[in-house]
Amino acid sequence: MKKVLAAALCGAVMFLLPGCGGERLPYAREMGDMALMRTMGVDTGEGGAEQLHVTVSSGRRARGLQGEAEPPLVLSAERESISSACLAMQGLSDSYVFYGHVDQLLLGEELSRRGILETLQYFSQDQELGMGTQVWIVRGGTAAEAISAEQERGVESRLSTIQTDSEMGMAGMTRTVGETLTSLMEDGSAYLPGLVPGEDGALLEAGYGVVKDGMLAGWLTGEQARGLELAAEQVGADILELETRGGGAAVRVTAVSVSCVPEFSGERLTGLELACRLSLRAEESWGEPEPAELCAAAEERETARISAALEQLKGWNADCLGLARRAGQMESARWNALRAQWPEVFPELEIQVTVQASLLAA
Repeated sequence: MKKVLAAALCGAVMFLLPGCGGERLPYAREMGDMALMRTMGVDTGEGGAEQLHVTVSSGRRARGLQGEAEPPLVLSAERESISSACLAMQGLSDSYVFYGHVDQLLLGEELSRRGILETLQYFSQDQELGMGTQVWIVRGGTAAEAISAEQERGVESRLSTIQTDSEMGMAGMTRTVGETLTSLMEDGSAYLPGLVPGEDGALLEAGYGVVKDGMLAGWLTGEQARGLELAAEQVGADILELETRGGGAAVRVTAVSVSCVPEFSGERLTGLELACRLSLRAEESWGEPEPAELCAAAEERETARISAALEQLKGWNADCLGLARRAGQMESARWNALRAQWPEVFPELEIQVTVQASLLAA
């Protein structure tokens, strides 16, 4: 699989070189004659395992000289490949359908369980698409349903909000096509954020899907999802409500750093120490809580979260956090031995998680 992924990444670079693929650029067109697509969804087709159902959506479009908004344009087609489905959709619109603005990709869960490599490779190699496209998996549903549920408001607006909130630490982690392909190539697995439609149809965060060897292995939700974020050195959108003898407080993690230190017996990998440092800020408090007790309560809670996530990843033998690579940076002289042993020892590896928290002054 690594050879296939390496070829995909090399292909993506070649398309960026001057003179490569130039003949595939579209003819010049007036902007008013083009439908600029922003979001693409890919599902398994109803016609069998060899079929793909592709759905695309534009943003809300200006109409007339006053720029009045009208609903997004949503098109779909079912073919044996994404490229043929995209070509088929040209005949479904009065305008030229342009895919060069697509930077959001939704994957249905059934497709994800069968395999997402071909879809990711298509984005890495196509002239109009790119490695920076953001990727989500629709948990328990299809990408077409998710796009249709948001058709009136425009799914691209909701996904843009989630991405912006993630960058501000107000939502979970997001991932790009390039990041996902790199993780699959280097670590054999990757995590992707999940989404589910809410009661009003708006897409909501739904944990993380763990992809191993290109196929969805399972989901990390709740406490496990929070543990994954911490181990990945990401500040999630989370408030810890902690109680002490003197009172309590609602605290938030503002910064996190993690070190991975391997333990060897000779050349045999025997364990791994995952040391996490947290910076906390009290958002509100009640009573008179002791800072040291708040830190101790936070350390216990976050240790349990990280440990829960790691136990599940070990059960899938899916190192989507790149722990082997991170440990290898600490023991570069033993990297070859660590890398060779990792797939065999990771499921049974003893991982000691330690968390040290500090409370920022008010």
